[in-house]
Amino acid sequence: MIRKILMASVLFVAACTTPQTSSYTLPPEDRAAISTRIANFEQAFVRGNTTEIVNIIPPRMIATIAKDAGVPEPMLRRELAKLTRETTRDVKILSFGMSLENATFRTTPTGRPYGLIPTQTVIRTAEGQKLQSNNQTLTLEDGDKWYLIRIDDARQVELMRKVYPDFKDVTFPKGTSKVIK
Repeated sequence: MIRKILMASVLFVAACTTPQTSSYTLPPEDRAAISTRIANFEQAFVRGNTTEIVNIIPPRMIATIAKDAGVPEPMLRRELAKLTRETTRDVKILSFGMSLENATFRTTPTGRPYGLIPTQTVIRTAEGQKLQSNNQTLTLEDGDKWYLIRIDDARQVELMRKVYPDFKDVTFPKGTSKVIK
């Protein structure tokens, strides 16, 4: 009897403290919107169009960064594009791709749909090293538009959770990076 009570207590506590996310069936029109967003981002990334790269960031995140920094949003967008250009100036993109076909879609505990899209990037550094990064890109809907968010950077995840607190207890998979030949 005590064993049953203990087991029930453990299950109850686990149910109350474990974030409940559930699978989500993505409607075809949302899949098409995400596919278009990915295609536009991939083209911008490979071509170095940093203005378009910045445009994939949800406006609410841009507004929060601008407010916290005390700068107007247009200025922030320009500076982010400039910083992205400077950061990637000496890097050659060898390949980049997101696999929407292999994405998993779920909902947060509050019911917000989101997806995790397997993403692979291969670059050559200024020093000639070839690096491969395998991670997940978060896609979420905000204001009837789907956006893409990097989740391989702790500061980016922290900001995203500040703007979208319903992701507070959602665990994201860790990415990997390695030198390849």
